[in-house]
Amino acid sequence: MTNTPAIHLIYLLGVFMACNCVAEEDIYGLSLEELQNVTVTIATKTDTQLKYAPSTVSYFSRQDIRLLGIETLSELFAHISGFYPMYNSVEGNQSYLITRGHPQKYANTLLVLVNGQRLNEDYTGGINYIDRFVSLHNVEKVEVIRGPGSTLYGSNAFNGVINIVTKIENNIEVAVGSFDRREINGGFNYQGEELSFGVDARIYEDDGDTLGNVFDRFNIQTTTNDAHEANQLEAYLSYAGFTLRNHYFNSKRKNHYLFRRLRDGTAYVENKHWLSRLEYQNAQQQDWMFKAGLEYSKAKRKSLSALELKGTGPFTQADFLFGENFTHDSYRANIDYSYQLLAKHRVSAGLEFVRSQVPGGYLRSNYNIFGDLEYFGNVVELTAPEQRIILDNERRIEMVYVQLESVWNDQWRSTLGLRNDAYNDVTDKTNPRATLIYSPNERHTFKLIYGQAYRVPSLGDLYDEESGLTIGNQNLRPTTLEALEFVYQFVGEDFSISTSLFRNDIDDLIDFRVDGDNVFLDNIASNTTRGVEIDWQLRLFNKVQLKGFITHLFSNQTHIDEAQQITPSDILVPRTYSMTSLVYYPNQNWSISVSVNGRSTVEVLSDKDSNTAVSAAVNYQLSDNMSLSLDINNALDTEYSTSAIVPFGEKNNQPFGEYQARGRNVSLSYRYQF
Repeated sequence: MTNTPAIHLIYLLGVFMACNCVAEEDIYGLSLEELQNVTVTIATKTDTQLKYAPSTVSYFSRQDIRLLGIETLSELFAHISGFYPMYNSVEGNQSYLITRGHPQKYANTLLVLVNGQRLNEDYTGGINYIDRFVSLHNVEKVEVIRGPGSTLYGSNAFNGVINIVTKIENNIEVAVGSFDRREINGGFNYQGEELSFGVDARIYEDDGDTLGNVFDRFNIQTTTNDAHEANQLEAYLSYAGFTLRNHYFNSKRKNHYLFRRLRDGTAYVENKHWLSRLEYQNAQQQDWMFKAGLEYSKAKRKSLSALELKGTGPFTQADFLFGENFTHDSYRANIDYSYQLLAKHRVSAGLEFVRSQVPGGYLRSNYNIFGDLEYFGNVVELTAPEQRIILDNERRIEMVYVQLESVWNDQWRSTLGLRNDAYNDVTDKTNPRATLIYSPNERHTFKLIYGQAYRVPSLGDLYDEESGLTIGNQNLRPTTLEALEFVYQFVGEDFSISTSLFRNDIDDLIDFRVDGDNVFLDNIASNTTRGVEIDWQLRLFNKVQLKGFITHLFSNQTHIDEAQQITPSDILVPRTYSMTSLVYYPNQNWSISVSVNGRSTVEVLSDKDSNTAVSAAVNYQLSDNMSLSLDINNALDTEYSTSAIVPFGEKNNQPFGEYQARGRNVSLSYRYQF
């Protein structure tokens, strides 16, 4: 593997040795007791102390993300209890995210929000098309529900909800690193008495790692690479309670696998996503809150690869090139209202209206795949009405929810919620939840959580027609989840632990059914998973912290109908996976962290491949407004693989479907805040 460490900026460490020390609380962070009193909104859409959140919630501050060297959403997944990313760098429909033992391509059982706006697009239901490598360089905090969230957020809030909250600051940052990484980002922010506005931009490019252990059905290449480009833009304007916020994400990946094939120099996939939201929220009131918003979202995916070589079958004039061009549009309006009733109860309610469709769904090729395979001479997009490969059917959704939060006394609290989602094209869904919290004192908290959730069939699931991804079925039912969880939390002066015992029962899983010569999507499976998540933090000394989690699955059983093509989750998912991080503060200007991410064996991999990966981060505060960060992923240069849901073919007479991870990846960044 190529590896070019970013050492040519290290001399900056010697240039700025004179520094003004920053505040101690900014370096060492909140105490464990203070952390439990942090206010989060993701679990109720109202301000709630973390320890009393009626869901199992993980919280990451801006400081946490910087200290741990987390740069992207994909890297963050590895630090969330119950989550494990089986992600490769290019082919998103064959990689997957594990949430509490459930593997799902496109991560479409996870809802991802940026400042409250959905990133999930309705063509796949997941986040692949906006790119899971969204940068967290300007994040303020990240809040995570681990478990069902459909009672507040609807479809895809199935096994988790993540809300990324950004903050634009006056700064500029440059970074270089392995694989010829080049990056620059910066922001400008103005804060007036009533008017504020800001803009933040990021440009990223690397030439990729050289990866071996590949499967090439053409027998042309024995290695590949994963070159990557990304641009990101955010702008906002706020006045008198109104905020207009816009996001743009663009990512392009070259080479590596696409459509389960290798073709360096030809293969690429490019994802674009635009998000806009206009929101009004009333000024801070003690008794009531009102929020209303209008959203627009557009996602585009464009790809190309070689499916067959020149001379294979009818392809006599050139290699058979194939790709897609999809566009997804969504409009959304919502109202949320909450009112404090009789000091002990808070009632919340909301309405939401959605219209979404796929106005562009076309194939690209250098041969007429809808005709007699005549050769075009170059790549042509096949856009005739009869050549659409996804029907442009409009989806309309009307949603209403109601929630009651009650504080009965100093020890007992409860939350009840109910939401109904009415669709024009699939079965309506009603999802309840109930949480009972008992806290006998400041150190001990017990929670009993019950919830239901669902994943609605995506527009692609319903309306695809020979797209190369799926064959749609307009009779699909939503995939449903019934979850029960028992949580115990202990918070001491130097040690805290949270233990969550959960049971998930999933019905109507969607995958391919074989019926003679026909292969189509159908509800063909169910799954029952029982497991435990243990999160903990320990302050060994004033300057040393240990934190981490372990997730263990006691059982993970998938029940599949006959004549199916689904890969059971128990051979895709490790039974145990964990993360442990040590953070050391030599003084107020330095921090050093080392994180160890581990998993047990994955049966579907050819060598079963249990794995331990190490990452590290070093931060040095040069002065009040200047800092250096050194981040190292896969610090031991460990060779390991992630698995694919569908094998690419056979290698050495065995099914092969795995991707080699990048080797050691070092980056050095300099940040100036003005």
